[in-house]
Amino acid sequence: MKKILFNTSPGSFKSPGGGEILLLKTKKGLKKLGFEVKILEKQGYGIDFSEFDLFHNFNIHSDNYGFVMQAKKAGIPIAVSTIYWPSLKSAVKWNKGIKGKGKAVAAELAKRIGISKAKKIVKAADVLLPSSEAEANVLKRIFSADGKKIHIVQNGVDARFAKATPNLFEKRFGLRNFVLYVGRIEERKNVLSLIKAMEGLNEKLVIVGGPTSKSSAYYKKCIESAGKKVLFLKPMLHNDELLASAYAACRVFALPSWYETPGLAALEAGLAGANIVVTKEGCTKEYFGEHALYINPASQASIKEKVSMAIKKEKTGNLSKHVLKNFLWENTAKKTAEAYEIVLGTRKCIGTRKCIGTRKCIGT
Repeated sequence: MKKILFNTSPGSFKSPGGGEILLLKTKKGLKKLGFEVKILEKQGYGIDFSEFDLFHNFNIHSDNYGFVMQAKKAGIPIAVSTIYWPSLKSAVKWNKGIKGKGKAVAAELAKRIGISKAKKIVKAADVLLPSSEAEANVLKRIFSADGKKIHIVQNGVDARFAKATPNLFEKRFGLRNFVLYVGRIEERKNVLSLIKAMEGLNEKLVIVGGPTSKSSAYYKKCIESAGKKVLFLKPMLHNDELLASAYAACRVFALPSWYETPGLAALEAGLAGANIVVTKEGCTKEYFGEHALYINPASQASIKEKVSMAIKKEKTGNLSKHVLKNFLWENTAKKTAEAYEIVLGTRKCIGTRKCIGTRKCIGT
């Protein structure tokens, strides 16, 4: 049985999003395929890699650099789910004031320079696992990633959302056929623009989520700008049946983010039968194709127009069939396992498992 060590940024699970769901669902799927997976508990850099066959890092944030380099030094193969999309243009738009824009530009540019930790993580990886062709192209363009290392692993959703019914949510809140948003309430998600775009529409907007530690001021603006037709609900656990019921009860699921890769909540809502309005930025079109309406996140008029169109549109179930056929977590786990085997199956080691740290590995 191959043993895999997972890692992600410290504190990620305090405000979980798509990346954390990806990690947990991949772990569950790999277990069914016969892998043993452990999630790294942060206790400094003194990690003994000798019991593991592969180290899998989720994202290319600089705070993971030390762990990746330690794995590299130990001679253990490294897989990286990059979870990256360049935010330079959009960050300049969503950040207010010269100071905020300057910090956004500096942060993005810092990732791109040759000596950056993000670039070194990409270079150190034996296999890179972007979630789309678009992300793969970004990695090659910005980080000079070796195309031979890239193995696309698309994100997925739970099949259970296809069986969701509106009954529980409708019974609890007395609502059906509304517009729904689920996710973090922060600048990148562009929730304030959705609220303002909905002002002229005679439809209820339900927002499920809460602010991150850095977005409390933005969350306050959203609350202050919301009219009587906006209902704020606290974040729901991913396995909460009320969340699945909310997806089934809404008529439109709106995700007006500055970019998405691709937006797991939108995939889940689409599987539950909702009409989808999603940002055109990121890799959304690779996932939703002709089954969604795409908005320009910089334009409230665009958001309003597409939401209005989606409200009038009948639910066909075509997107649900598309997601069920192509984007389940089982597929994600299988493709991840294939990527592992590419590395583990071709790697030739000099020495035994006891020589971790001194052996030389010849791999891809």
